[in-house]
Amino acid sequence: MRNVGVVMATAAIVTLATSPTAWASWETNASTVWSDGNMSREWSDEEYNEIKFKDCGTVTTKEIEVERWQLVTWGLDTLRDDFTFTNCFNGTDAVSADTQSNLPAATYYFQTDTTCASCVVSVRKIVVDTTQAD
Repeated sequence: MRNVGVVMATAAIVTLATSPTAWASWETNASTVWSDGNMSREWSDEEYNEIKFKDCGTVTTKEIEVERWQLVTWGLDTLRDDFTFTNCFNGTDAVSADTQSNLPAATYYFQTDTTCASCVVSVRKIVVDTTQAD
């Protein structure tokens, strides 16, 4: 029986040591370029989060698909939501947003999926908000 406790404690330490640093709410204020398969930085959250893109621009397309993923340390990450942002292409103050509630406590990130393999989208501001009270 003692070995089981040692194995469990060792597994917990390994999990903490290999988990990437994640933050809660965050935002960018400089133009960021996104293409097919790019991943955001991670954030820790539970219950609710919102992803916003403001002032999107591109030459080839007027939409960008975004997938919200839950990080799984020992296994395949879980797709929690996918959505298409189009409104953020409608001018400098235009915002596209997606929210999801009832999320388990975990680490999350988003990944972009452009509609064509060579598409590149610039986004002036990205916000990840983990507080529902706004």
